[in-house]
Formats: sequence, structure tokens, C-alpha cells
Amino acid sequence: MAARHLFTLALGLAVSAALPVVPVMAQDAPLPEVANSKFNFAGTINANSVYVRSGPAENYYATAKLDTGANVTVVGIKFDWLKIVPPEGSYSYVAKQYVKKTGEGRGVVERSALNVRAGSTLNELKTTVQTQLDEGTDVKILGEKDEYWKIAPPAGTYLYVKKEYVTPGKPLPAANVPAVTDAAPVMETPVISEPIKPAPVAEKKPDAEKPAEVAKTEEPKAGPTEVSTTVTETTEVAAAPTTAPAATQPAEMSAEAPSTQPAKLSAAAEFDKLEGEFATFSRQPILEQPLADAVARYEALAADRELAESMRRVVDVRLATLRTRLEAHNEFVAVKASQDAARERRVAMEAEKAELQERIEKSKVTIYTAVGTLRTSSLQVGPSVLYRLTDPSTGRTLVYLRSSDATYATMIGQFIGVQGNVEVDSTTSLKYISPTATKIVNPSDVGGSVTAQMIPQSILQGSGTANVGQQ
Repeated sequence: MAARHLFTLALGLAVSAALPVVPVMAQDAPLPEVANSKFNFAGTINANSVYVRSGPAENYYATAKLDTGANVTVVGIKFDWLKIVPPEGSYSYVAKQYVKKTGEGRGVVERSALNVRAGSTLNELKTTVQTQLDEGTDVKILGEKDEYWKIAPPAGTYLYVKKEYVTPGKPLPAANVPAVTDAAPVMETPVISEPIKPAPVAEKKPDAEKPAEVAKTEEPKAGPTEVSTTVTETTEVAAAPTTAPAATQPAEMSAEAPSTQPAKLSAAAEFDKLEGEFATFSRQPILEQPLADAVARYEALAADRELAESMRRVVDVRLATLRTRLEAHNEFVAVKASQDAARERRVAMEAEKAELQERIEKSKVTIYTAVGTLRTSSLQVGPSVLYRLTDPSTGRTLVYLRSSDATYATMIGQFIGVQGNVEVDSTTSLKYISPTATKIVNPSDVGGSVTAQMIPQSILQGSGTANVGQQ
């Protein structure tokens, strides 16, 4: 029985180890066309734990997190998302079977239109196709994962970050500008004519109107407003609110909460968070993993209609894995509880047995062949000495003893118990015992802790204290 449960536990762990790589191959997530700008610019992240995503929407999986002060290069914009050059630490995936390793850390593509997929330091997804490589293209190999090479992001691969978390900086030289694609003109083209400078509101007197809002204009979180006032107007940028003073928007953003991340996580953000926790607790022993909580949270995520289909497939696999682990966990706990209960019963039985043994020892009854007062006999027949075992009150002989052991001579007149076989002398027709064990006993114990096959009549009748003196 225990072997079956251990096998189930091992099977659950094996399934959980094998399943995560399945969904990442199931469906590719094509990127919408996002045009590069005629000009790009340097930006600075203005919040902590800002997600960098594989596409310009929250239903694309996160590839990394950036903290305040991190630098990014912005090359395009789509609605609320900035298209950026992959920041330091980013990598992409290409299929091993189509890339030949040519040296240490180098490889060459051996087929045309090879998909390059966005890699993530936060999860194992590989569904977003960033670009395609032609046959003969050289790549820099950083490592490997399953059937993929991890490579340095090649030219033409980009990632995305929400523009509200980026403070615009100076424009970059034209030499750093990627080629502009033939995209529809509705895509934004950030054009910055000069570096962003703080508004000269700091010179106002302390009692000026709305001092709190003026102070806020100097904070780096003014990025979203400054982008909307310095970027060449297009269909999407012009949609940003412009009726209120620029200084009031950052003040309202910072007044909402210390963190710029939304209080309620979106489906994609919750997915990223769960995936990170899953990878962490999967390294722990199964009995220490928060399986029930994880199942409940993944089930809630699966019911969220905003979850992308590619992520939903991963969630389904995670749920199957977690439920298998939870079943194995519960079976193991049940077996352990049963074993503990059996152990406790065994301990209780052993304690009871020891108690009974102690009681038996205290109330142990010694059985003799005969008890009585030992006396000499006038009859001496045969090679050994004959003794008499007599009634202590009447002196009547119960049985004879035959022994050559001189010890019996020292017991004359003592009330003793004798163990041995009863035999009949063929010459005299007398019953005698060839003793195998003899012990002095208390006549008052006869009928209690002492009993015998032959007991003096006076003791059986309770005639009083036996006379053990010599007659």
C-alpha cells in the first residue's frame, strides 16, 4: 500500500517537471505592426518593478522588470505603450535544430524565415515572435533552454513598456535611429526638438496658488505629461488630456498611492506573478508547497475573461500539474496519519502488555508437585536416601522423597515445595518423588501464590497454623 502511494507521489512530481514546456510550443503570438519613429530618445524609468512586455498590451507576457533610474531607448509608440530596444539582460529564443553552432558563443542560421521569440527572466513562455532571421545570419549564443538557444536579441527585436512609467530625456543621434518601417501613418512618431527641461515654477513664492502641485512638477513622474506636450501631434497622442495644467497631472498620479503600479493586478500581471511564485515553490519539497492556495488562484485566473488565450493554455497545464501534486500530497498525508495512528496503537498495546506482565508477576502462582513438612524416614530402601513430606499438623506422610543431595538434610522440619515426577517403588509399592527443584515456602501462601498437586489435609481444611517443628 505504501509503495503505491510513493509511486503516485513520484508520478506527480515527474508530471509537474515535464509539463511546463508543452504550452509554450502550442501557439505563437504575432505582434501588431508598430512603426519605428523618425527620431528616438533616451528615457528613464520612474517607478519600481515596472514590467517590460513582449508586446504593446498587458495580455503579452512580461519579459523583465525595471526599477527607478533604469535607462531605455524609445524607438516608437502605440497608444499607451512605448516601443524600446531590449534593455540589458534581455534575450531571445531560436530553435536549436535550425542554428548551427560555429564556435564558442556563436552560431549561424541554416534556414530562411527563422522565428525569433521573446525570452523572459520571469517565466518560461516563448510564444511571442519578435522577428525572423534569414539563412546565413550570425547570432550570439548566450545559453540554451530545452530545444532552444538563448541568443542576444538581434537587430529588429523590440520590447514594450507603458509610457506613464518612462520619463523622456534627450533625443539620440540619428546614427542610433533604427530604420523606419512602412507602417500606416496613424502610428505615433515621437519627435523631440530639444531636451525636456523642468518648468521654471520653482521660482514662485511659497504662498503661490497651489504650491503642492507646483512642487510636484519637479518630480520625475511628470513623464507622461511631458511626452504629450513635446511629441509631434498624431492621432493617438492628441487624445491625451490637455485641458488641465501640465503640473496637475503628476500631482494626481503621485497622490493616488506611493506605487505607480495598479492596486488590482490585471489578468496578465497576475499571471506573471503566479508564474514567478510557481517557479519558486516548485523547488521546495512537495509537503511545503502551498498547493491548495495555488490551485485556487490559478482557477480564479482561468475564470478571468481578460486572460489571453496563450496564457490560458499555460494556466490549464499548471492546474493539471498542481492538482496532481495536491492529490499526491493528500495521499501521502493520509498514509502518514494512518502510520502514526498504527504506531500509537502499537505503543499503547506494548504498554498494556507490560502492565499485564507486571500484574502477572505480582500475582504469579507457583505450582509444585507436593508441599509439606520435610522429615526423615525410617525406611531406607535403595541406593539414595528416603525423606518424608508430611502434613505439618498431623505428621501423616503425603509422599516420600528420594535424593542423594545432602542439602535436604539441612531442610529437615521446614515446610517446602517440591517439583518432580511421582514414581512408585516396585519393591515397597511406595510413592516417591525424585525432586528436580525444591524451595522453602510459607504455608499461608498455599491456595494463593502457591499451589500443588498434593497438599496436606490440614491446610486444605484451613485447620490453622501449620506446625513445622520437628516431631
